[in-house]
Amino acid sequence: MTASSQNPGAMPPLSLTGTLVAAAPMSLETAAAAAVLDAVLKADGSATGEDLAQAERTAGILFDAASVEAAVSAAVEQTRAECRAETADLREQLAVMAGSRRQVAAVMRLCEGRRGDELLLVAAVAVAAEAGITATDGLPMTLTWNRHAGLPAEADTAKAVTLQCTSVYGGRADLVVTGDDRPALANLLDGEARVVDEPCKQTLCGTPEDLDASDPALFGWTRIEVAGVEGEPRWYCSAYCVTNALAEAAEELADADYLAAMGGVQ
Repeated sequence: MTASSQNPGAMPPLSLTGTLVAAAPMSLETAAAAAVLDAVLKADGSATGEDLAQAERTAGILFDAASVEAAVSAAVEQTRAECRAETADLREQLAVMAGSRRQVAAVMRLCEGRRGDELLLVAAVAVAAEAGITATDGLPMTLTWNRHAGLPAEADTAKAVTLQCTSVYGGRADLVVTGDDRPALANLLDGEARVVDEPCKQTLCGTPEDLDASDPALFGWTRIEVAGVEGEPRWYCSAYCVTNALAEAAEELADADYLAAMGGVQ
């Protein structure tokens, strides 16, 4: 037997089942660290652990927490500085956009409600475009209803009602009322404008006389009699007067019902 056969060297590692397994390949980092340690041990066989650690630190292999923390802090601060610069730039852009929007809105307010062929002073347009204000800001715009309205189908109460108006400058203006605002506006206008006992300008409106229905002067008139109300049938010249008459009759009937409930009817 030769010397090499008597000393074959280190045996491969055994697995848990007792079979031989191949050693895992050494990584580049592990090989570099091993080379540094071997070089120190060969140069000085009495090298301490501190000497070995210093050799790895010098070679750039040993993990340096302070250096890593400094690098991370520098990266974070750089990111924050970039974010601050980007935020400042975005704020500046938003300010410019908001200023442009105010200028356009002012010019639109200056033109709003005016006829298409109306002329405006250059100074007024320049002030609106430069400062974003007009001489009429804060003043109400007066609209006159043209007695025309765009009404949707009766079943579709969710759609808008468009009241066609004219501005004080002679331009077209529309009042759009949608949803629950429609009956609210109608009730408000009815409550403010309707005067039940207001006399009509037509002298024969509300008369109980038996007028000739074939008379052309009575075209569009209505003759009504409300059950439960004392008096004869009466003639009314318009739907407005008919509505007032029905409202008066409703009040009279309500009073009668109240008195009957209280036992005050003679």
